[in-house]
Amino acid sequence: MGLLDRVNRVMGTRRETTPLPTTNSDYANGKGKDKKYVPRTGKSRAAAARRKLAIIVTLTVAAFFLCYRYACGSFGLNLGGTNSPKVSGDPFDLSTISIKVPSYTTQELHDTEYYNYDFEDIDPKVVQKFDQGVEHYLISQYGSDVLTPKDTERYERELEMLLDSSIEKYDLADFRGDAHGTEHRDHVLVLVPLRDAEDVLPLMFKHLMNLTYPHELIDVAFLVSDCSEGDHTLDALLAYSQQLQNGTLSQVFAEMDYVNEKTGGLGVGNTQADTLHLKYMSPEYIAQINKAFKPPFHRDYDKPFRSIQVFQKDFGQVIGQGFSDRHAVKVQGIRRKLMGRARNWLTANALKPYHSWVYWRDADVELCPGSVIEDLMAKDYDVMVPNVWRPLPVFLDSAQPYDLNSWVESQEALNLATTLDEDDVIVEGYAEYPTWRVHLAYLRNENGDPNEVLDLDGVGGVSILAKAKIFRSGVQFPAFTFENHAETEAFGKMAKKMGYRVGGLPHYTLWHIYEPSDDDLKEIAIKEREMKGNNVA
Repeated sequence: MGLLDRVNRVMGTRRETTPLPTTNSDYANGKGKDKKYVPRTGKSRAAAARRKLAIIVTLTVAAFFLCYRYACGSFGLNLGGTNSPKVSGDPFDLSTISIKVPSYTTQELHDTEYYNYDFEDIDPKVVQKFDQGVEHYLISQYGSDVLTPKDTERYERELEMLLDSSIEKYDLADFRGDAHGTEHRDHVLVLVPLRDAEDVLPLMFKHLMNLTYPHELIDVAFLVSDCSEGDHTLDALLAYSQQLQNGTLSQVFAEMDYVNEKTGGLGVGNTQADTLHLKYMSPEYIAQINKAFKPPFHRDYDKPFRSIQVFQKDFGQVIGQGFSDRHAVKVQGIRRKLMGRARNWLTANALKPYHSWVYWRDADVELCPGSVIEDLMAKDYDVMVPNVWRPLPVFLDSAQPYDLNSWVESQEALNLATTLDEDDVIVEGYAEYPTWRVHLAYLRNENGDPNEVLDLDGVGGVSILAKAKIFRSGVQFPAFTFENHAETEAFGKMAKKMGYRVGGLPHYTLWHIYEPSDDDLKEIAIKEREMKGNNVA
């Protein structure tokens, strides 16, 4: 956060500008027209072309100078060589920086999809002409209610604008979700729930920018809920979102990564304890991560999304966010029902009639193909999920299946459910609930066909692509016990029960971040003591 605040202060976008608008009402009075990102648009390509939106990338050398000085001052960096004094008032030397200082660039957002549906081409002055009625308008504007062909064209255009100011019409048959969404120009709603997520936001935003599905077809909605006291997830999210929509976020991250590199991975606000586990991870996996977030990126990496909405609402979740807290079996039922409430709330508030697909994504995914939306979409299932694994320290065999909530139902599990109370929730992957189900995660073959599909009954929530029509039909993430399940697993069962197709890709893998459990931390501490003892000896 510290580095980001400094960059924002130089750019004048943290405190001095108004926040990004999140609803159409922000534009009702026309005061939003001077903002950097103004989705004021027309329905036709001609209208869109007349209103090309230029976004000026304003990260200057001055910003880099401030970040450079901040990095050196805060971390005591010596970038001039092993015998050089610490930088203090020295001239800014570009030769010491390994990243390219960007120049001013202009990005024209001419895609029609930035300007359709709820972002209508409405001029209040035109709409006001009709305040005294249509007849008064015709006489006052044209002197007669018998119009020439040219006047008729203008009248029909202005009348359509009047209707658009108060009437929206949609044919939901146009938004059923197509397997070739890019060609069909399907709009996708990306939904991300966040809680105490400040530290993983840079990772999450890098993955969002890396999505290759056309950004002008993506609306993003975040839900920040039940954060701990002193957490800054909401503030950081707003700051990053503004940089993203300004087209400058990758440059901010480049400077932050530069600081991380020069501090040996400690970065801003990190300590050696935070990064100690990295020395025990597979070198191949670490190299894979480093490669994933280095340029060159895809052509539209910096392209703003169609819109970003940020919601904040608490649901009474008090269970800790530590790995051991979240995964304790005794809290799973309560925790998942509250998560179901949060997911349903976000869906209800963010889903628009023109959305064809909904992509749910957790923030703490470490490795993921940028084409994930297209890849899942191409299977043309109503609900589709990938496999999810996580890396482990080498002394724990380097990797393991992570998301065990994607599974095929078993007779043993059905029999188990008959022995439980109506409100009991079966928690997959725990010895207390022997279901003997086939888990998507355990079917992974590193060399398997990534396009192979397995029909599922339950799904995990790390990465879910679903057709928007199923939510409109009543499928939800049960915040109650549904067939002895809750949240995403119950979502899969409910969708299946309503006749929708639910599937997963056993050989298409996303990697979740590694969060050391209490036992893992104890083992790392033992190894550190052994290492120190050997060094002393």
